[in-house]
Amino acid sequence: MNRCWVQATFRLSNGTKNSSDTAKLDQSEEHERKEVVDSSTDIDISDGLAMEMFGASPSSHEMSEFKLRDSVFKIKLLSKEYQRTCKYTGLMLWESARFMASVLDRNPNIASGKRVLELGCGCTGICSMVAARSANLVVATDADTKALTLLTENITMNLQSSLLGKLKTGLLEWGNKEHIESIKGLASGGFEVIIGTDVTYVAEAIIPLFETAKELILQKVEVVEEKPALILCHVFRRVDEPSLLSAASKFGFKLVDRCAMNSRESPLGNIADRWFYENDLVAEILSSALHILYFQME
Repeated sequence: MNRCWVQATFRLSNGTKNSSDTAKLDQSEEHERKEVVDSSTDIDISDGLAMEMFGASPSSHEMSEFKLRDSVFKIKLLSKEYQRTCKYTGLMLWESARFMASVLDRNPNIASGKRVLELGCGCTGICSMVAARSANLVVATDADTKALTLLTENITMNLQSSLLGKLKTGLLEWGNKEHIESIKGLASGGFEVIIGTDVTYVAEAIIPLFETAKELILQKVEVVEEKPALILCHVFRRVDEPSLLSAASKFGFKLVDRCAMNSRESPLGNIADRWFYENDLVAEILSSALHILYFQME
């Protein structure tokens, strides 16, 4: 049976009781009702109430296949049936992650011999798993412990034993000093490549995002041509590009190249452009709304 799920928040009304009602609340029930109304309690139906009202649990999972040129990843994630009722966005595979994984697959030089950090990887960690094939070290991070638990399963399920030692996972809430120091300890000196896919849709998280990236990116670089990079792939939603660039500049990040799938404008540089036209990736673009922004420290 096909189902259409609606996620919503309900607020209890402070309407008065009809005089025609015969049922009476006792004193304790009336007091509790008043407390609920006065505090304007929100009821979120995304978790427990979904089971009670719809007979479905948001923790239900399904297996999905993600195909690249020469490999197939079997990914365990939240069932599509429950994705619209669950508040955890990291339990599904986003379009930008699939696309960036294809870019990394076709262009292993992006991660080759480098230390790579993925921000907000979610439960799939598909970009991290692809990068682990050529990188020296990959650290996949997320702030959601549920996503990290599922991520560990997916990594073990898909990576060869020889690559498992190169891919580590870590809890990272952007702006959290304790978490940042813990991730720093995994890569002495910092990371040469930081990747984020669909991590720019919440306005309040943009400043902590760039703050965290600055703390974790490699600072001392001897060869200018090999400056560390922050690569963001996303669909613009609630945060537009000018706002994003303004936040980036506050932490010393400069946009050196971009690739907009729905634009005929020439790229700023010749970095991202080569990822597509030299590798015939244009034909595989999933959405014309996808953007890639390539930053370096000024």
